[in-house]
Amino acid sequence: MFKLTRRKGSARWQVRKRWPSDVAPILRGEGFVKSTGEEDRKAAQAKLPFMAAEYERLVAEARAKLAEAPREELSEAEAHRMAAEFYRDMLPRYIVSRPVHPADHKRLLAETRSSLETARAMLGRNDFSPVAGVAEVLASQAGLSLPDDAPAWEPLHRMLMRAFVELHEVAAANLSGNPGYTPRDPVIREVPAAPEGAPASRTVEQLIDRYEADKAPGWSGSTKKAVRPVFRLVRDVFPGRGVDSITREEARGVVTLLEGLPVNMGRKKALEGMTVPEAVKKAAKLGLPTIKPKTINDGYLLHIASLFNWARKEQWVSANPFEGLSVFDPVDDEDRRDPFTVSQLQTVFTSAAWQEPWREGKGKAGDYWVPLLCLFHGLRNGEAAGLRVEDVGEEEGIHVIRLQPYGTRKLKTKGSRGTLALHPELVRLGFLRYVEVRRGTGKELLFPEGAMNSRGQVGAKIGERFSKLVKRLGLEGRKLGMHSFRHCFEDRLREAELPERTALALARRGEPGSGKVYGAGLSARLKAEAIAKIAYPGLDLSHLYP
Repeated sequence: MFKLTRRKGSARWQVRKRWPSDVAPILRGEGFVKSTGEEDRKAAQAKLPFMAAEYERLVAEARAKLAEAPREELSEAEAHRMAAEFYRDMLPRYIVSRPVHPADHKRLLAETRSSLETARAMLGRNDFSPVAGVAEVLASQAGLSLPDDAPAWEPLHRMLMRAFVELHEVAAANLSGNPGYTPRDPVIREVPAAPEGAPASRTVEQLIDRYEADKAPGWSGSTKKAVRPVFRLVRDVFPGRGVDSITREEARGVVTLLEGLPVNMGRKKALEGMTVPEAVKKAAKLGLPTIKPKTINDGYLLHIASLFNWARKEQWVSANPFEGLSVFDPVDDEDRRDPFTVSQLQTVFTSAAWQEPWREGKGKAGDYWVPLLCLFHGLRNGEAAGLRVEDVGEEEGIHVIRLQPYGTRKLKTKGSRGTLALHPELVRLGFLRYVEVRRGTGKELLFPEGAMNSRGQVGAKIGERFSKLVKRLGLEGRKLGMHSFRHCFEDRLREAELPERTALALARRGEPGSGKVYGAGLSARLKAEAIAKIAYPGLDLSHLYP
């Protein structure tokens, strides 16, 4: 911060600020001193931004000169920080997070303990060969050009080797059932602070602002709503912190904190005005129910990991401290929501709107067609409800539906985008006739109910009305609703025994280990042949044929 002072015997205000320690040796004097040329204090303050800009320019130029000539000295504190950073970067690779067979676990634990003893012995006899290559890379990245006989190599090698031993310690501890292991070596636990005047680390607040500015234009309304409590959590836990100062241990602490996070925390009057850590402590005393593991994993940790992955890609940090973190969820994915049975589908599609073929003026078009689109194409409610008239067309003489974002309407994921051959059963049900009638009205949306609400949701009312219908019909199953049709569709995909690539294209899911566009290269004809194999034996919809 710049301060205004008056030199003895002068009426004019001046500014003084010390040079950062890294560039002080090549800049004149102990610091930046310059007169504002003003006797009035307010007029002098108005010039402070210009003075600050000049100061930053001089510092930047000095650092550029330093960068041109590689340093040949390395302090012990710098070596210490390098070793701690090496430990933090490598830690995710030393922790086994996948399920392991008992026989493999026994072998892996034995190998890890053996490697640990070997690393300890090598450290004891001053054999630093496992980290010699790492030291050279780190020195180069720091802009150092150390002679082979430089004394600085010894402390850097030794501290890196100590970090190497600690990595094996934490690996063995986790495999032994002690995931809360805390490093004992001061090289990891007591990292010296960066020297005064060193370039400041970007803060968590700055990270959130930049990340949001970059990503928000592509978010749906529901995503924007979902990230608000996540950003609040990160701000409250790491106020004013540098992004690159957050450790893996602190990230694990966030996971522990989330396990005590109360449900609907923002709506609890007893927790008003508190930070998230304060609210968690108060909620525990009040015995308030906490959020479920799925909410922790998918609602919080997924977004936090994405935030820090962005920071890594932008080179704000060298590693993501939240990578791979999650809590155990006893509920299997397949148990979260049940698909409809065929008899339940028959009950649904002979009730209410589906007692006869579609006729204009006979009810809400979205209530009639959206569930059928979800059933035969595995669409999500918003994807089907938000279709435009122009999204139904032809390719290679095949009737298709195009799923694509438009205006403010976003799709759930990039993979949700795609072109699907229309299921022949929908043609038999008269869907194309409905489309042509709608096209004749000059309306943009295929369904009048497909407009976006104030929360950025598409077709929310259609989904709500369908859920109420399921309850009225007394259908039993876990969370039966519109999304259950997607589970029905994916079950039929498996039963159809389609080639994996074709099935992924129809479901609009990613190819494992590939960044390819979903279904890229599949012709409309191939998609049509594949979708025709999706059938529901025992489901009779002939009463709905026009």
